[in-house]
Amino acid sequence: MFLKKNSFIEGTIIATVAIVLVKILGMLYVIPFYATVGVQGAALYAYAYNIYSLFLEISTAGIPNAVSKLINEYNTLNKQEAKIRTFKLGKKILGFIAITAFIILFVFAPLIAKLIMGDMAGANSVEDISFVIRCVSFALLIFPFLSVSRGFFQGHNIIYVSSFSQVIEQVARVSVIIFGSYIALNFLGLSNAHAVGVATFGAFIGGFCAYLYVRKKLVNNKKELALDTNFLVKDEVTNKEIIKKIISYAIPVVIVSIAFTIYNNIDMILTLRVMDYIGSYEALEVEFIATAISTWASKISLIVTWTRTF
Repeated sequence: MFLKKNSFIEGTIIATVAIVLVKILGMLYVIPFYATVGVQGAALYAYAYNIYSLFLEISTAGIPNAVSKLINEYNTLNKQEAKIRTFKLGKKILGFIAITAFIILFVFAPLIAKLIMGDMAGANSVEDISFVIRCVSFALLIFPFLSVSRGFFQGHNIIYVSSFSQVIEQVARVSVIIFGSYIALNFLGLSNAHAVGVATFGAFIGGFCAYLYVRKKLVNNKKELALDTNFLVKDEVTNKEIIKKIISYAIPVVIVSIAFTIYNNIDMILTLRVMDYIGSYEALEVEFIATAISTWASKISLIVTWTRTF
Protein backbone atom coordinates (compact mmCIF):
# COMPACT_ATOMS: atom_id res chain seq x y z
CA MET A 1 0.00 0.00 0.00
CA PHE A 2 1.32 3.43 -0.96
CA LEU A 3 2.29 5.70 1.89
CA LYS A 4 -0.13 8.54 2.50
CA LYS A 5 1.25 12.06 2.24
CA ASN A 6 0.19 14.51 4.92
CA SER A 7 -0.93 18.09 4.46
CA PHE A 8 0.84 20.84 6.40
CA ILE A 9 -1.88 21.03 9.09
CA GLU A 10 -2.29 17.25 9.31
CA GLY A 11 1.48 16.77 9.51
CA THR A 12 1.77 19.39 12.23
CA ILE A 13 -0.95 17.73 14.31
CA ILE A 14 0.61 14.27 13.92
CA ALA A 15 4.09 15.55 14.79
CA THR A 16 2.79 17.49 17.80
CA VAL A 17 0.85 14.53 19.20
CA ALA A 18 3.88 12.27 18.76
CA ILE A 19 6.18 14.76 20.48
CA VAL A 20 3.75 15.17 23.39
CA LEU A 21 3.57 11.39 23.87
CA VAL A 22 7.36 11.07 23.64
CA LYS A 23 7.91 13.86 26.17
CA ILE A 24 5.31 12.50 28.58
CA LEU A 25 7.12 9.15 28.55
CA GLY A 26 10.43 10.96 28.90
CA MET A 27 9.11 12.72 31.98
CA LEU A 28 7.30 9.84 33.70
CA TYR A 29 10.07 7.23 33.50
CA VAL A 30 12.15 9.35 35.90
CA ILE A 31 9.97 8.35 38.88
CA PRO A 32 10.41 4.54 38.80
CA PHE A 33 13.99 4.80 37.53
CA TYR A 34 14.98 7.13 40.37
CA ALA A 35 13.33 4.78 42.86
CA THR A 36 15.29 1.84 41.43
CA VAL A 37 18.84 3.23 41.18
CA GLY A 38 18.72 6.01 43.77
CA VAL A 39 20.36 9.43 43.73
CA GLN A 40 23.84 8.17 42.92
CA GLY A 41 22.61 5.94 40.10
CA ALA A 42 20.49 8.73 38.65
CA ALA A 43 23.52 11.05 38.76
CA LEU A 44 25.57 8.42 36.95
CA TYR A 45 22.90 8.19 34.25
CA ALA A 46 22.82 11.97 33.89
CA TYR A 47 26.59 12.24 33.42
CA ALA A 48 26.60 9.70 30.61
CA TYR A 49 23.46 10.97 28.92
CA ASN A 50 24.48 14.63 28.91
CA ILE A 51 27.81 13.83 27.26
CA TYR A 52 26.11 11.43 24.85
CA SER A 53 23.60 14.15 23.92
CA LEU A 54 26.46 16.44 22.93
CA PHE A 55 28.02 13.82 20.67
CA LEU A 56 24.60 12.91 19.27
CA GLU A 57 23.99 16.54 18.33
CA ILE A 58 27.36 16.65 16.62
CA SER A 59 26.53 13.43 14.76
CA THR A 60 22.99 14.23 13.65
CA ALA A 61 22.00 17.87 14.19
CA GLY A 62 21.14 19.74 11.04
CA ILE A 63 21.99 17.16 8.40
CA PRO A 64 18.71 15.15 8.55
CA ASN A 65 16.77 18.43 8.27
CA ALA A 66 18.97 19.51 5.38
CA VAL A 67 18.43 16.17 3.63
CA SER A 68 14.69 16.49 4.18
CA LYS A 69 14.61 19.96 2.59
CA LEU A 70 16.68 18.86 -0.39
CA ILE A 71 14.59 15.74 -0.96
CA ASN A 72 11.44 17.85 -0.88
CA GLU A 73 13.03 20.29 -3.34
CA TYR A 74 14.18 17.62 -5.82
CA ASN A 75 10.94 15.69 -5.48
CA THR A 76 8.97 18.85 -6.35
CA LEU A 77 11.23 19.45 -9.37
CA ASN A 78 10.82 15.76 -10.34
CA LYS A 79 14.56 15.14 -10.05
CA GLN A 80 14.13 11.65 -8.69
CA GLU A 81 17.69 10.48 -9.28
CA ALA A 82 19.14 13.54 -7.53
CA LYS A 83 16.72 12.94 -4.67
CA ILE A 84 18.00 9.40 -4.14
CA ARG A 85 21.63 10.52 -4.40
CA THR A 86 20.92 13.13 -1.73
CA PHE A 87 19.57 10.41 0.55
CA LYS A 88 22.60 8.18 -0.03
CA LEU A 89 25.11 11.02 0.36
CA GLY A 90 23.38 12.07 3.59
CA LYS A 91 23.77 8.54 4.95
CA LYS A 92 27.45 8.44 3.98
CA ILE A 93 28.21 11.80 5.59
CA LEU A 94 26.36 10.92 8.78
CA GLY A 95 27.87 7.45 8.84
CA PHE A 96 31.40 8.85 8.77
CA ILE A 97 30.62 11.43 11.47
CA ALA A 98 28.81 8.87 13.63
CA ILE A 99 31.61 6.28 13.55
CA THR A 100 34.16 8.99 14.36
CA ALA A 101 32.03 10.28 17.26
CA PHE A 102 31.54 6.73 18.59
CA ILE A 103 35.27 5.97 18.54
CA ILE A 104 36.10 9.25 20.30
CA LEU A 105 33.42 8.76 22.97
CA PHE A 106 34.30 5.10 23.57
CA VAL A 107 38.08 5.48 23.62
CA PHE A 108 38.24 8.72 25.58
CA ALA A 109 35.46 7.86 28.06
CA PRO A 110 37.89 7.80 31.04
CA LEU A 111 39.23 11.26 30.18
CA ILE A 112 35.71 12.62 29.77
CA ALA A 113 34.70 11.07 33.11
CA LYS A 114 37.72 12.67 34.77
CA LEU A 115 36.77 16.02 33.24
CA ILE A 116 33.28 15.72 34.72
CA MET A 117 34.23 14.66 38.25
CA GLY A 118 37.63 16.24 38.76
CA ASP A 119 38.99 15.22 42.17
CA MET A 120 35.66 14.94 43.97
CA ALA A 121 35.79 12.27 46.66
CA GLY A 122 32.87 10.13 47.82
CA ALA A 123 30.93 10.49 44.58
CA ASN A 124 30.56 8.23 41.54
CA SER A 125 33.93 6.88 40.45
CA VAL A 126 35.62 7.73 37.17
CA GLU A 127 35.54 4.01 36.29
CA ASP A 128 31.76 3.78 36.72
CA ILE A 129 31.17 6.94 34.70
CA SER A 130 33.47 5.64 31.95
CA PHE A 131 31.52 2.37 31.87
CA VAL A 132 28.09 3.98 31.40
CA ILE A 133 29.46 6.43 28.81
CA ARG A 134 30.73 3.49 26.80
CA CYS A 135 27.37 1.73 27.15
CA VAL A 136 25.45 4.68 25.73
CA SER A 137 28.04 5.42 23.02
CA PHE A 138 26.75 2.49 20.91
CA ALA A 139 23.58 4.47 20.20
CA LEU A 140 25.70 6.81 18.05
CA LEU A 141 26.04 3.98 15.52
CA ILE A 142 22.30 3.77 14.82
CA PHE A 143 20.79 7.23 15.31
CA PRO A 144 22.41 9.03 12.35
CA PHE A 145 20.96 6.47 9.93
CA LEU A 146 17.60 6.60 11.71
CA SER A 147 17.57 10.40 11.56
CA VAL A 148 18.37 10.66 7.86
CA SER A 149 15.77 7.97 7.05
CA ARG A 150 13.18 9.99 8.96
CA GLY A 151 14.27 13.04 6.99
CA PHE A 152 13.69 11.11 3.77
CA PHE A 153 10.05 10.50 4.65
CA GLN A 154 9.57 14.06 5.89
CA GLY A 155 10.92 15.29 2.56
CA HIS A 156 8.05 13.44 0.91
CA ASN A 157 5.55 14.99 3.35
CA ILE A 158 4.99 11.57 4.92
CA ILE A 159 5.06 12.69 8.53
CA TYR A 160 3.40 9.83 10.34
CA VAL A 161 6.25 7.38 9.67
CA SER A 162 8.78 9.65 11.34
CA SER A 163 6.41 10.49 14.18
CA PHE A 164 5.40 6.90 14.88
CA SER A 165 9.05 5.84 14.84
CA GLN A 166 9.73 8.39 17.59
CA VAL A 167 7.01 6.84 19.73
CA ILE A 168 8.41 3.33 19.09
CA GLU A 169 11.89 4.55 19.99
CA GLN A 170 10.78 6.14 23.25
CA VAL A 171 8.60 3.20 24.35
CA ALA A 172 11.47 0.76 23.75
CA ARG A 173 14.03 3.02 25.42
CA VAL A 174 11.91 3.71 28.50
CA SER A 175 11.05 0.00 28.82
CA VAL A 176 14.75 -0.91 28.90
CA ILE A 177 15.49 1.89 31.36
CA ILE A 178 12.78 0.88 33.83
CA PHE A 179 12.65 -2.90 33.51
CA GLY A 180 16.29 -3.42 32.50
CA SER A 181 17.69 -1.57 35.50
CA TYR A 182 15.21 -3.23 37.87
CA ILE A 183 16.04 -6.74 36.62
CA ALA A 184 19.78 -6.04 36.70
CA LEU A 185 19.62 -4.96 40.34
CA ASN A 186 16.95 -7.17 41.85
CA PHE A 187 17.17 -10.41 39.85
CA LEU A 188 20.69 -10.56 38.44
CA GLY A 189 22.35 -9.00 41.48
CA LEU A 190 24.47 -6.61 39.43
CA SER A 191 25.95 -3.40 40.78
CA ASN A 192 24.26 -0.03 40.54
CA ALA A 193 26.72 1.03 37.85
CA HIS A 194 25.87 -2.02 35.72
CA ALA A 195 22.15 -1.36 36.17
CA VAL A 196 22.64 2.21 34.95
CA GLY A 197 24.75 0.84 32.08
CA VAL A 198 21.79 -1.31 31.04
CA ALA A 199 19.54 1.76 31.25
CA THR A 200 21.82 3.89 29.07
CA PHE A 201 22.09 1.06 26.53
CA GLY A 202 18.33 1.48 26.16
CA ALA A 203 19.10 4.41 23.84
CA PHE A 204 20.60 1.96 21.33
CA ILE A 205 17.70 -0.50 21.72
CA GLY A 206 15.14 2.27 21.19
CA GLY A 207 16.94 3.60 18.14
CA PHE A 208 17.34 0.12 16.67
CA CYS A 209 13.62 -0.70 17.08
CA ALA A 210 12.65 2.60 15.44
CA TYR A 211 15.12 2.01 12.61
CA LEU A 212 13.67 -1.44 11.90
CA TYR A 213 10.23 0.15 11.52
CA VAL A 214 11.47 2.94 9.24
CA ARG A 215 13.59 0.52 7.22
CA LYS A 216 10.59 -1.76 6.70
CA LYS A 217 8.59 1.19 5.37
CA LEU A 218 11.42 2.05 2.97
CA VAL A 219 11.74 -1.51 1.66
CA ASN A 220 7.99 -2.10 1.32
CA ASN A 221 7.54 1.14 -0.63
CA LYS A 222 10.75 1.07 -2.66
CA LYS A 223 8.99 1.44 -6.00
CA GLU A 224 6.66 4.26 -4.94
CA LEU A 225 9.54 6.21 -3.39
CA ALA A 226 11.69 5.71 -6.50
CA LEU A 227 14.50 4.17 -4.46
CA ASP A 228 15.68 2.01 -7.36
CA THR A 229 18.01 4.28 -9.36
CA ASN A 230 18.65 1.67 -12.07
CA PHE A 231 15.62 2.88 -13.99
CA LEU A 232 16.15 6.59 -13.42
CA VAL A 233 17.84 9.04 -15.76
CA LYS A 234 20.80 10.74 -14.09
CA ASP A 235 20.05 14.37 -13.25
CA GLU A 236 22.45 17.21 -13.98
CA VAL A 237 22.84 17.99 -10.28
CA THR A 238 26.37 17.05 -9.15
CA ASN A 239 27.35 15.44 -5.87
CA LYS A 240 29.39 18.55 -5.06
CA GLU A 241 26.28 20.74 -5.37
CA ILE A 242 24.28 18.40 -3.15
CA ILE A 243 26.97 18.30 -0.46
CA LYS A 244 27.32 22.11 -0.51
CA LYS A 245 23.57 22.50 -0.05
CA ILE A 246 23.46 19.97 2.77
CA ILE A 247 26.25 21.79 4.60
CA SER A 248 24.73 25.24 4.06
CA TYR A 249 21.32 24.10 5.31
CA ALA A 250 22.79 22.19 8.27
CA ILE A 251 25.29 24.68 9.71
CA PRO A 252 22.80 27.06 11.44
CA VAL A 253 20.94 24.17 13.08
CA VAL A 254 24.20 22.49 14.14
CA ILE A 255 25.51 25.68 15.79
CA VAL A 256 22.32 26.25 17.79
CA SER A 257 21.93 22.59 18.85
CA ILE A 258 25.55 22.10 19.86
CA ALA A 259 25.62 25.41 21.73
CA PHE A 260 22.64 24.35 23.86
CA THR A 261 24.13 20.98 24.84
CA ILE A 262 27.56 22.53 25.51
CA TYR A 263 25.97 25.07 27.86
CA ASN A 264 24.08 22.28 29.61
CA ASN A 265 27.24 20.23 30.17
CA ILE A 266 29.17 23.29 31.34
CA ASP A 267 26.39 24.05 33.85
CA MET A 268 26.61 20.52 35.22
CA ILE A 269 30.41 20.47 35.50
CA LEU A 270 30.63 23.97 37.00
CA THR A 271 27.94 23.16 39.57
CA LEU A 272 29.81 20.01 40.59
CA ARG A 273 33.17 21.78 40.85
CA VAL A 274 31.95 24.91 42.64
CA MET A 275 29.80 23.11 45.21
CA ASP A 276 32.57 20.60 45.88
CA TYR A 277 35.04 23.48 46.31
CA ILE A 278 32.74 25.28 48.75
CA GLY A 279 32.61 22.12 50.85
CA SER A 280 29.25 22.79 52.50
CA TYR A 281 27.59 19.69 51.04
CA GLU A 282 28.28 15.98 50.97
CA ALA A 283 29.32 14.45 47.64
CA LEU A 284 25.93 12.75 47.21
CA GLU A 285 24.14 16.07 47.74
CA VAL A 286 26.42 17.80 45.25
CA GLU A 287 25.67 15.15 42.62
CA PHE A 288 21.94 15.41 43.27
CA ILE A 289 21.87 19.21 42.92
CA ALA A 290 24.11 19.30 39.83
CA THR A 291 22.20 16.61 37.91
CA ALA A 292 18.81 17.95 39.03
CA ILE A 293 19.72 21.32 37.53
CA SER A 294 21.18 19.94 34.31
CA THR A 295 18.97 16.92 33.64
CA TRP A 296 16.07 15.92 35.84
CA ALA A 297 14.33 19.20 36.75
CA SER A 298 14.22 20.30 33.12
CA LYS A 299 12.05 17.31 32.22
CA ILE A 300 9.13 19.00 33.96
CA SER A 301 8.97 21.64 31.21
CA LEU A 302 9.68 19.29 28.28
CA ILE A 303 6.15 19.21 26.90
CA VAL A 304 5.69 22.99 27.01
CA THR A 305 9.07 23.85 25.50
CA TRP A 306 8.76 21.35 22.64
CA THR A 307 5.15 21.92 21.63
CA ARG A 308 5.27 25.70 21.74
CA THR A 309 7.37 25.69 18.54
CA PHE A 310 4.50 24.28 16.43
